[in-house]
Amino acid sequence: MSVVVAVALAVLFVTDVLLKPAPATPIQGLEFHQSQAVPNFDDGAHDVTDPVKLAAFSTLVKKYSIDLTDFNTAMNDGCTGGLATSITVTFTHSASQKLRIYACGGDTAKGTFVSDATALFSQWRTDDKAQ
Repeated sequence: MSVVVAVALAVLFVTDVLLKPAPATPIQGLEFHQSQAVPNFDDGAHDVTDPVKLAAFSTLVKKYSIDLTDFNTAMNDGCTGGLATSITVTFTHSASQKLRIYACGGDTAKGTFVSDATALFSQWRTDDKAQ
């Protein structure tokens, strides 16, 4: 009986360790630029290091369970003429990661990671332009 209990505990421990997702590495900063095929579109690079903004992006990543190190591009909208956002995320304890999101609905949040992140970055681009 004790052998069965010991094996069961060992299996639970291994399962917990191996199947539990690794904690997300904290984001130190990010750079993004957006592009769209419209005249005079501001496609300049924007650096983000503000902790409040980084926390807002991290919240979206957590909300939609996004793996920034292996972004599933199938989540992007499939159309032409949409709004593309290229993002380079710099992590505190590891290399940076690049991803590209593409939204057909412009800069309106619609309850998906791609649309919500596009809306967030669009707002930051607008805010930067106003300064």
